[in-house]
Parts: sequence; C-alpha cells; structure tokens
Amino acid sequence: MYGYGWRDKQLKNRYVNAKLRSGDTGVNFLMISELRLDNILVLSGLANTIRFARQLVSYGHLLVDGKKNNIPSYEVEPGQVISLKKEKMKENKIIKSTLEQNVKVPSFLDFNKEKLTITYLRNPLPEELNKGINVSLIVE
Repeated sequence: MYGYGWRDKQLKNRYVNAKLRSGDTGVNFLMISELRLDNILVLSGLANTIRFARQLVSYGHLLVDGKKNNIPSYEVEPGQVISLKKEKMKENKIIKSTLEQNVKVPSFLDFNKEKLTITYLRNPLPEELNKGINVSLIVE
C-alpha cells in the first residue's frame, strides 16, 4: 500500500478494521483507504502527493467542519467540510501550482476552488474506488 504511505502494521490494522465491518472485506478496505483525510486532499486536487497532504494535516493547516484536525488518518464522513485554517495558506506556492493542474475530482467530493473547501458528499460506490489495487491479494 505504498500509494497510501502505510507501513506493515498500519496495513494490518486497516485490514482488521475492514474485516470487522459488515459487507465485502475488500470493498471495506478500499473505502477505509480512500476516506482518510490525507487521501481526500489528494483526490480533490488540493495536495499533489500523499506526503504533502499528510504535512498539511499534521501541521494543523486544515479544519474539518470548522474544527482543527491534525490527524491524517481521520476518516471523513458524508456531509463534512474540509477547509484551510488560514487565508495565507491559499497563497502557498505548492498549493497554487497543484490547483493549476486540472485534477478530475471524484463525484463523491465537491471541491470549491475559489474558497478552497472540500465537501464530502456521499460514500463512494465500489466502482469509484481505486482500481489500481488488487484487493484480493491483500485479503488472501
């Protein structure tokens, strides 16, 4: 799970969490992976890499529903709004260059480029989840 920046222990914990939930373990695993706060930033196009997204969160530059959140693994829930804490972060060179790239935002997210807010609208459908991962290898 290099793409998410996880180590072996984190991967195991996510798998156990996915297995405890009802439904398909593989879909649950992808859902847990995709709905992390740091991954939502990358999917929306606010951050260009998972490492930069983790830095933004860890350094306290983000608000979730108006409250400071510095936990990259925080699982975002439908209806929550993610925004930058300070206006001066909108002038950050890396954020500006990332916004110039036209990233296709998934349909379960609403990204307002002017206000730099991300609204998590709904849980993604299984076919909208990351296709590049062979979940059966992880589950087996």
